[in-house]
Amino acid sequence: MSTNRPEWIGEALRAQPEKEIFSVEHAGERYWIKKGRPTGSKRVHALGYRLTGLPFLRPVERKTAEEAAAFEAQKLRRLHLLGLPVPEVIWSGEGCFAMRDTGEGLSGRLKRADRVTGDRWLSGVVEALSALHRHGEYHGASQIRNFTVDSEQNVSVIDFEESFEEEADLKALQFRDLFLLLYSLIRQKHETDYPALLAEYMERSGNRDF
Repeated sequence: MSTNRPEWIGEALRAQPEKEIFSVEHAGERYWIKKGRPTGSKRVHALGYRLTGLPFLRPVERKTAEEAAAFEAQKLRRLHLLGLPVPEVIWSGEGCFAMRDTGEGLSGRLKRADRVTGDRWLSGVVEALSALHRHGEYHGASQIRNFTVDSEQNVSVIDFEESFEEEADLKALQFRDLFLLLYSLIRQKHETDYPALLAEYMERSGNRDF
């Protein structure tokens, strides 16, 4: 659903014509304005999935920039109404949308955090992803860079522009989410108890039959 564009959003868009996503301060609060980006997978990616059938190689659905923005705004609104930890969209239209700030990206924060703090944040990440999965949803790009933490230590999930064909198996997409999260943590060499993290996910999500 789109509404008349607030003037302050229009001013921000005119001031940042080249940026795909940027923050803006308004009435003492911070917001993010995100323009749509085309989605899709490379041909070699799609070929790899056809040859192996591995869930984490499943190609992303192709969408134009405008379609991607509309899809993400609609999904964020639906998830927010369910009480899930995602940004609140306050306006959408014209191939972009505006949403409330949910804090700093966790990828960078984890690199600077001590082990105890990092493990606490990762428990919040697991709960956020598990909550999505308990509600029959998937993320699509669940790398650690797409989680945030605010000043009150609340963890949220961002960046929902990716989608898949309707016949895609939900459990396979949720497994893909879990794989992408763990792989992204291992790739940035984050130290944690991975077996415990996996056990926590299975307990909270109810997904034990991948």
